[in-house]
Amino acid sequence: MIQDLFVRRYPQQIYWADRPTPEIHQLFVQVAHIVFDDLVEPLRLDLGFFKRAHDALARETGRGRLYDAPSWDAVCGEFLTEVYDLWKDRHGTADTFLKMRLSLVELLFRFAEERARELALTVPDVLHVAARAVDELNNRLRHARMELHYHNGLLQFARDELTETRTAEPCWAVLQDSKWANVDRELKEAIEHADRQRQDAAFHAAKALESTIKIISDDKGWSTGRERGAANYIDNLVSQQNGRFLVPWEGDMLKAFFVHVRNPHGHGAGSQPPPALTPHQTNWAIETAMAWIKNLVRRS
Repeated sequence: MIQDLFVRRYPQQIYWADRPTPEIHQLFVQVAHIVFDDLVEPLRLDLGFFKRAHDALARETGRGRLYDAPSWDAVCGEFLTEVYDLWKDRHGTADTFLKMRLSLVELLFRFAEERARELALTVPDVLHVAARAVDELNNRLRHARMELHYHNGLLQFARDELTETRTAEPCWAVLQDSKWANVDRELKEAIEHADRQRQDAAFHAAKALESTIKIISDDKGWSTGRERGAANYIDNLVSQQNGRFLVPWEGDMLKAFFVHVRNPHGHGAGSQPPPALTPHQTNWAIETAMAWIKNLVRRS
């Protein structure tokens, strides 16, 4: 199975210093503590778990064994906490060194969350254990000034701290149920494309919002099959017959978002200049979509 990894999502150089700072090295040691001290026992993370994480990173980056250690948990732990050495060829640049370890962090937490969901059917509070670990990881990232945020299996660049804590983190939390998988995927694409300064980032954010509206309409039994676009699904949510899930002014705001953000990017420009949003407008569109998604899912 092909894994989505930080090192592949961000091929451009993101770290320009000649070596990681002591704070960054400390971060990876702290992450190792989270995994080995807080997660191994309650989530029953065995050697097979660590081999899976190692093998996924080695395969996706075309490498052999990542570190010479006697067991797979030791391989992951030693690789994660290794100190960068400019003179070791296998370390590469500081940028590559960091991306490899961030990718391992991503895999360890992604697979740990998967394990927690598997155990949740029989082991009480195991999801809370995983959630607390994710919260600590994000706090540690902020303390190390890494400007990254982990959510639902991925590390991505964070926006400002206030947006992350009040909008982004609650949004990712409500999207953990599998029925919101398309919403989660489109939002992640929006953020990734914004990080790469691609013009379609806001379009993906709008698609995530549209998927949310459609899922709620379907789940409530309000969809008729005659809908032709987002506006019709919004009407389903505003309908008095359906109990006014949204009041009319909220429906108007949502429709305006699709008219001005999604629609221009969803059609060919023809002979006109292609639509373009500034980085500030793109960030606004993503944050607005996330705020609406969080609100709508909570209401449902």
